[in-house]
Amino acid sequence: MEENAESTAKAGDVVYAGDNPDRLHIVLNQAFTPHGMDLVGRRSLDADFTALHVGRIAAYDLSYGTDVEVTPVRPPEQYVIRIGHAGRASLDVQGDPTPFSPSVVSPGLVVTGRWDADTRTRFLCIPRRLVDQAVRTQTGEVPEKTVVFEAAMREDRPETGAWLHLARTFARTAANGALAQSPQAVAHFEQLLVHSLLAAQPHSMASALDRDRTHTYGPGPVRRAMTFCEENAHRPVSVGDIAAAARVGVRTLQAEFRRRLGITPMRYLRQVRLAGAHADLLGIAEGRATGTIAEVANRWGFPRRRYFTTMYERMYGRRPSETVREKPPA
Repeated sequence: MEENAESTAKAGDVVYAGDNPDRLHIVLNQAFTPHGMDLVGRRSLDADFTALHVGRIAAYDLSYGTDVEVTPVRPPEQYVIRIGHAGRASLDVQGDPTPFSPSVVSPGLVVTGRWDADTRTRFLCIPRRLVDQAVRTQTGEVPEKTVVFEAAMREDRPETGAWLHLARTFARTAANGALAQSPQAVAHFEQLLVHSLLAAQPHSMASALDRDRTHTYGPGPVRRAMTFCEENAHRPVSVGDIAAAARVGVRTLQAEFRRRLGITPMRYLRQVRLAGAHADLLGIAEGRATGTIAEVANRWGFPRRRYFTTMYERMYGRRPSETVREKPPA
């Protein structure tokens, strides 16, 4: 079987493809953390490890092609977030059974897992320093301890479900090559993913962050505003509507968004709408949905076609028509 392996992953690389367990183990240890990898299935290894995006955060696809048990040697030093998988797989975090995906494993936690031969998973890796920086932005202080997220991610929680939609859009956009054409979109996506994760998923510093927000402007105005935008992106929304949902004044909301996320509330709403439109256009391209570009644009609050095209191209590095014509991944 043909093999391909590189010591340093770059976006778009098949970091490893082949049947040599020693070589695969080396590249996985380099990308993540030292761990044990035992092949326990009857099939031969037929691995595929692909880097979808490598920047401040990273996105990967991984499959082994045989049953594998993964055991810890050293806890991870980054957040490993499984945003989806196919096949049967199990995960224990600190000895507790945890859904394989969606899930988030925080730095320092001991993880064991088992994958069957048909399992393929997509996940993000976020360095601890980025989460620490996001906490510092929100509180003014670097956390003394590692921020530990609740391992299981519940999609029925509106905030978590919205974040997972954003993360999957990011990974899918990276897989289609659009991020490589738009550094501005990359920087925005990465910052948004890290900052909004703190609002979307329960974690060990949630009470401290809420106390900080309460002391300043009330509990979670940015979180409430983000949730409102994500749930109402397809409706006509003004900055006054967002501020009312956040239970703060417009000026306070704008200042909080600039301080915590580095953008305005209306720009955040526009990015949510563009992400929704992008997902719909990919659905049309892949045959999972029908419709026209104009219908998608109108559905997501962009009645002016030229404006929609300009904003979409600025974020994704290509025109909507190019996305619709995209050949689905094999």
